[in-house]
Parts: sequence; structure tokens; C-alpha cells
Amino acid sequence: MIPFVVSVVGFVLATFIPLYLGMFTAGAVRTIRVESRYLSAFALGLLFWFFLDTLNDAIQLGVNDGYDFNPQHTGLLVMFILGFLAIALPAGVGVSKRMSTTQSAGRFLTALLVAIGMGFHGIGEGLEFGGLSAGTTATTILDAIGGAGGGVSYMLHKFLEASLVLIVFIVLVESERFSLRAEWKRITLVGLAFGIPSVLGEVVGYFLEVDSAYLFALGGGAALVVAFLAVRSIWGNAMNGELTYAQYIKTVLMVLVGFLCLYGAAMFHS
Repeated sequence: MIPFVVSVVGFVLATFIPLYLGMFTAGAVRTIRVESRYLSAFALGLLFWFFLDTLNDAIQLGVNDGYDFNPQHTGLLVMFILGFLAIALPAGVGVSKRMSTTQSAGRFLTALLVAIGMGFHGIGEGLEFGGLSAGTTATTILDAIGGAGGGVSYMLHKFLEASLVLIVFIVLVESERFSLRAEWKRITLVGLAFGIPSVLGEVVGYFLEVDSAYLFALGGGAALVVAFLAVRSIWGNAMNGELTYAQYIKTVLMVLVGFLCLYGAAMFHS
């Protein structure tokens, strides 16, 4: 068993250090005038792998059970739908005409919802880590998770997932007027909204045995909304002929790069 304090402190450091590195790296890239279109395409590529990985952790929502809606199958499907609606419905207020008079505040609240939605997946990760720490016979965290590869994979995931959250934040809040220096306070809040669910999951998982698949299902539903929001700035006024072929090629390549980045991070688990 890993002592509770050691488990929590190690998990917090492994979560929040790469998380904020990822956020401020994405912010710095945007500040040097990389177009939001390409950042959004990169985020969408990350989301494709994130969604696939999350559904696998959620046992693919019990799809292999067919129409035998046993309690687990039903529970996974319901959690997925709840995850989607919990983020989609309130987020729509922030990006719709209803908030036009307080557009910045409304879109920032939507960015917070996006971070929380992405954090649903982190609850499942935290539950698994906490349970592993409490039940292992290993004496160190690295030994408990199977060596340095597992730690590197987790931190790379947090780095990339946090950059994804920050990219959606940029697209929603400031678009072409983003300033890293001016936005650091709100970036900090978005990071907390993304990271705290993971820590809560770790604490609960250390003391209680909870099936993390339901939380991954919740996160999968939320990720579907995030993909919908991330795609907003990719096309711009493409239908009016303002997207050049060169821009199109760069955009689709960024989707592929994003997908391969999280795929590469996942391979460290092996």
C-alpha cells in the first residue's frame, strides 16, 4: 500500500505540472500568431483519440451486449447521455445570442464547462490510481503503475489534454485577440476546473471501490460536446471561398498530428 498522503501528493504533482505546462504552451503558440484554425484542427485530432480511448475505458458503452440492456449496459449508456447533456445544454447559453450583451463572460463560463467536461474523464483515472495505490504491494508509485512508462504516459496525456482545453478556451473567449499575459488568471481557473475532478477521483478511489467505467462513459459524452465546440473555428468562412487549398492541407495535417500525439502518449503504457 502507498500511504495516502504520498499517493495524493504524487498524483497532484503528476496532474497539475504537465496540465499547466500544456495550457501555457498552447497559449504561447497562439500568442506568436499561429492561426486559431490550425490550433483547433490539432485539438480535434487530439479529441478523436481521446474519444476513442475514453469509450474503450467505458467498455464501449456495452455495445457488445446488443439489445440486452442489463444494469451495467444501461448505466453506461445513461452516463454517456448525462455527460453530453450536462455540458451541451448550459454551454449553449454562453455561445448563443442570448448572451450577446455579456459575450466574453458567457463564453468564459462555457470554457469552464468544457474544462469540467474533460475533467469527467479524469475522475475515472483518479479512481483507478487511488484504488491501485491503496491495494498495491509496491512501495513506490512508479512500481505500482508498472514503471516510468506509465508515469510518462499519464503526464503526456495531461499535457496534451490540457492544451486541448486551452485551445477551446482561446477559440471561445478571444479568438484572434488572445493575450497570454492578460488571460493568465482565467487560464488558472480553467486549469483548476480541469484538474480538480482527477484529484477528487483519486481521493475517493483510495478509500472506496468504484467502477470507473461509468465515469469514463460520462467523460465520453462530454467529449462529444467539446469536439462540436472545437470545430467552430476550423472552417471559418470556407463556404464563401475564403479557405485556400494550402490552408486546407495544413488544417487536415494538424488533425492527423493531434491524433498521433495522443496515440504516441498512449503507447508509453506498453
